[in-house]
Amino acid sequence: MITWQGLRQLDRQRPWLLDAALALALLAVSLSIEAMSSPSVSPLHVVLSVITATGYAARRAFPVPAFFVTGTVVLTMILLGFGTAVIGAGMFLMAYSVAVNRTARATIAAACFAAAVLLVAAAVVPERMTLGELATNLALFAGSFALGRSVRINRAAAQLAAEHSALAEQVQREQARATITEERLRIARELHDVVGHSLGVIALQAGVGARVVDTDPVEAKAALDAIAERSRTSLREVRQILGVLRDPGTAASQSPGLASVPNLVADLAKVGLQVELEQQGEPWPLSPARDLTAYRLLQESLTNVVRHAGTDRASLRISYAPAVVELRVLDRGRGPAQGSTPGSGLRGMAERVAALGGVVNAGAAEGGGFEVVARLPRQEDE
Repeated sequence: MITWQGLRQLDRQRPWLLDAALALALLAVSLSIEAMSSPSVSPLHVVLSVITATGYAARRAFPVPAFFVTGTVVLTMILLGFGTAVIGAGMFLMAYSVAVNRTARATIAAACFAAAVLLVAAAVVPERMTLGELATNLALFAGSFALGRSVRINRAAAQLAAEHSALAEQVQREQARATITEERLRIARELHDVVGHSLGVIALQAGVGARVVDTDPVEAKAALDAIAERSRTSLREVRQILGVLRDPGTAASQSPGLASVPNLVADLAKVGLQVELEQQGEPWPLSPARDLTAYRLLQESLTNVVRHAGTDRASLRISYAPAVVELRVLDRGRGPAQGSTPGSGLRGMAERVAALGGVVNAGAAEGGGFEVVARLPRQEDE
C-alpha cells in the first residue's frame, strides 16, 4: 500500500520518477480530451504535447530552461489553435519549481517571460485569452512564484538554523574539552608542585641521614622522622588535590594559601634552609585561586633553592599594595648557569600567574644568586 510518507521518501530518492509520471499523466489526459473532442488528432499537436510533457519531466533537473522551452511551446499551441487547458496547466507547477530551486534573479526572469507569453496570447488570439482569463492566469503565476520563493526562504532559514545548532553543539563540545584539559593541567601542576617540593625535601633529609647514620644515630633518626612527616604531609596534600575530582568545593577550601607560608618556612628550616620571612603592607584577602597560586609560586621557588642554589639561606618578602601583591624570593647561592633557561616548574608557575593577569620575572639577582619576583593584581571583589 502506497502511503504519503512513502511517496515523500520516493520523491527524495528519485524525484525524476514522480516528475515523469506527472508528465505522462498530463500528456495522456490532454490527448484523450483532444481525441474525444475531435475526430482526428493533429500529429503536430501530439509532437508539441510530447515536448511540453518532456519539459515537465525535467522541471527540477533543469527548471529555468525547461520553463522557457515549455512556455514557448504552449504559446505556439495557443496560437495554432490547439487545446492547452490540461497540458498547459503544468506551467504553474513549473513556475513553482523555478522559484523554489533557483535564485531570485532567475525567478524574476521567469515571471517576466510568463507575463510576456500571456500578453502575446491575449493580443494575438483575444478570443482564446480574454481579459478575465488573462487576469486569472497572471494571478495563478504570481501565486506559484510567490509560493516557491516562500518555500525556498523557509528551507534556507531551516538550514541556517540547523547549521547554527550544529555550530553551537560543536562550540559546547570544544568548551567542555577545553575545560577538561584546563582542569587536567591544573591538577598536573598542583601535583608537580606538591610532589616536587616533597621529594626535594625528602632527598635532602635522606642525604643527611645517610651521611650521619654511622656517626650520629640520633641525627639520622631525626632525618628519618622528618622524611616520614614530610611523606605524610605530601600524601595528604595529594589526596586533597585529587579530591577535586569528587568534590571541587571541598578540595578548594582545603588548599593552602599565603597564610600557610610560615608553615612552609618552618618545614624548610627542618631540612637546613633558613628563610627570612618579611611582610610589608596591610594584608587583604585573595581569592582562593590567587591565594593558592601565590603559595605554590613561593613553594616552587624555595624548593629550587634547596635543590639548586647550594646555600642554606634565602629571603622571602610578601608586599601588599592597594592594587597588587608582590612576592619576592632571593638567595645568594651559585645562581643560574650561563645560558640556562628556567625549568618547567617556574615556566608552569609563570603560566598560572599570567592566567590571573599577573607576571613573573626570574633570573640572576644583582649581586649574585637567583631571584624570583611575581606580581598578582587585585580583583575588584578582593
